Amino acid sequence: MKQGYIEERGENKHLVRWRVPDPTTGKTRQVSKTVEGDYGKALAFLANKLNNPEPTAEIPERTFGSYAETEWARYTKEHWKASTLVTQGSFVKGHIVPYFDTMLLSKIRPRDIEGFHAAMEAKKLARRTRRLLHSILTKMFAYACDDLELIEKNPVKKGLAPKVDKVEKPALREEQLVELFKAVPAKLKAFYLTLALTGIRCGEALGLKWCDVDFVSREIHVRRAIYRGKETTPKTDISIRCRPMAPQLYESLLNHRTMAVHRKSEDYVFANSNGRPLNPDLLREALQTALKGMGIAFDQARADGLHLLRHSSGSIVYRHTGGNVKETQAWLGHTNSRVTLDTYTHLAHGQEQKTAAQLEKAIFTRPKTDAVTN
Repeated sequence: MKQGYIEERGENKHLVRWRVPDPTTGKTRQVSKTVEGDYGKALAFLANKLNNPEPTAEIPERTFGSYAETEWARYTKEHWKASTLVTQGSFVKGHIVPYFDTMLLSKIRPRDIEGFHAAMEAKKLARRTRRLLHSILTKMFAYACDDLELIEKNPVKKGLAPKVDKVEKPALREEQLVELFKAVPAKLKAFYLTLALTGIRCGEALGLKWCDVDFVSREIHVRRAIYRGKETTPKTDISIRCRPMAPQLYESLLNHRTMAVHRKSEDYVFANSNGRPLNPDLLREALQTALKGMGIAFDQARADGLHLLRHSSGSIVYRHTGGNVKETQAWLGHTNSRVTLDTYTHLAHGQEQKTAAQLEKAIFTRPKTDAVTN
């Protein structure tokens, strides 16, 4: 756009427009004024404005709080799922913004990140929570630095992340799963079988509709999930996937459909009497009751939740594929193999023992050969 221009607006009257720096955005904005007189007077007025611009206030530096309320808020609205906005969004509002709020975005240094973690530790937040906060901070500053170029360097360093001890998550063995399927309510058996024999998440199972269950090809198509009673997309793009129906699952789902009240193509597979997805709290309680009746208890809090079946599925796949991380990752729909490794690395010890035994056999066991005679 030209720096300025003039429009005739009547006899001896001209509209003059030009651009000036805007201190609030760092860009320029258009201003205009009607000048009385001939074209020459209007041209002289414009030349004066362009050659002698009025002094503007210094552009104020951005605070972390203003960045969080504007650019970061727009980013999360466009890129984060509804569930992430609720969970991680609460961490941003409850912990991150209150600490960094008035700090100048460009002046935040690694020592400030370290101070933040010290403050969160003083609030007695768990290490896992503080590590999640560190991950969110990494994303926030990376977006400001790499994408928006609001700052020159990202002050969040990997080495500052709180260390978290890896805790082995409990899983059910094959024989325990068999007993569990006998112990759960018969009308819910198909749901628990689906979690264990496909490895999909609870929300993904609740999001299944009969159109997703292909009894001809014996496949289940994961296309959506249920979060807080509402439909959403699965957790990641790789989570949109297809799962084969093993014979036991095929028979169970076929029987479940025969007994179902809602069995139209667009009806939910696991629905209540109103046709809405089943309440996960009720499903969790039924699972916990069955586990208790079997005498199974875990030391870890919430280890007896619905995720237990998905984790058991992944553990069995990991063991029976000889510790193949890629196969287990694909089975569970993990985006990053690091997630799979962190979750199932405790199972590697058993596989290492097998490897050691195979190595010993290869070295010390010699094939029998015919005697050599002269």
